[in-house]
Amino acid sequence: MKIIVLPLFRLSSGHHKAAEAVIEHISMIRPDAHIQTVDILSYCHESLESVVSKMYMQWISKKPESYSKFYKSFIYTSDGRRSEQMPLYVWDKYFEFRLARFIEKERPDYIICTHSYPSKLLNHLKRQKKVTVPIINVYTDFFVSDVWGKRSIDYHFVPHLEAKKWLVQLGVPAERVYITGIPVHPSFEVDHVRTKHRSILVAGGNSGLGQLEKLLQHLNDHSLSYTYKVLCGHNEKLRTQIELLGNPRIKALPYMSSREEMNRFYEEASAIITKPGGITVSEVLEKELPVFISGALPGQEEFNADYLKKRELIYELTDAVPIEQQITAIIDSDIERNKWKKRLDQYSLEKEQTLTMTLTAIFGSTTSSVPL
Repeated sequence: MKIIVLPLFRLSSGHHKAAEAVIEHISMIRPDAHIQTVDILSYCHESLESVVSKMYMQWISKKPESYSKFYKSFIYTSDGRRSEQMPLYVWDKYFEFRLARFIEKERPDYIICTHSYPSKLLNHLKRQKKVTVPIINVYTDFFVSDVWGKRSIDYHFVPHLEAKKWLVQLGVPAERVYITGIPVHPSFEVDHVRTKHRSILVAGGNSGLGQLEKLLQHLNDHSLSYTYKVLCGHNEKLRTQIELLGNPRIKALPYMSSREEMNRFYEEASAIITKPGGITVSEVLEKELPVFISGALPGQEEFNADYLKKRELIYELTDAVPIEQQITAIIDSDIERNKWKKRLDQYSLEKEQTLTMTLTAIFGSTTSSVPL
């Protein structure tokens, strides 16, 4: 069996993490599968991918209000149909042509999209009957943007019941929509083991975006009872800033390529401060860690935050009260933690079946025992 997975861009992102998670789940049930991950931008026009990804990073970091307005005008709208009006017709036709040729050459049995743009292209190709391969959308945020292909896509793996209802409202048959949750790598799907460590993880430093510098200064200005471990990734500037603080309660962690090591830090933490990215929040909720956010990047993170706050699955930090005081009011209170755990359990119960079970139902299994 041959499967092609389509994220977008080469830079590390939630779409790539989702792709890696899905691939690992498939490998567990179909070790015979040949799986190929392809960034369609790089495949079609390598220099264009570099330009577009660089422009995107500069746009959201230097003009966040502009990007937010664009996103709300063309990417995610109240009627769910605005993407048809996006001024990308010529580029869409070019990429559709190249994608159809690529699929004809590779002849995959299934295609999995972890980004909305390849899904949009394939949805149009399927409508025109230029592609007949079964397509799976794997959604990586807590909402469904307008750009995703919908009615001509064969399978939809959605994060929650509300997303399923939204797709059905847009004309997708309910039997083609599976509530699996946002994909989490099997490395994180282990029983949560509480430890006696008093540490808070701080994530979001790898991209160099967000309000981390302000957050760390706020922490440094107050006495701390917890140790704050900051995931710096490749951001050397952030590591240097933390070292210059000279605060033994604020520690910089380098880039971690090992999921096992990342899982250990999750296990040792009492909570996490992060941005509301779909994959990161899903991993943390899998570990049953209370999530605190201090701002969101424009676009999808804003809508993720809206949904998560509505379900009271995350807590938003403010400048009015010392940060640690806001965190300890939740994690040091059995009453508050139990309330949050009940909301988390309710959210988790919306999943109709695990990702592994869903993939097994579609692909079948060549293993004697499939982990459920």
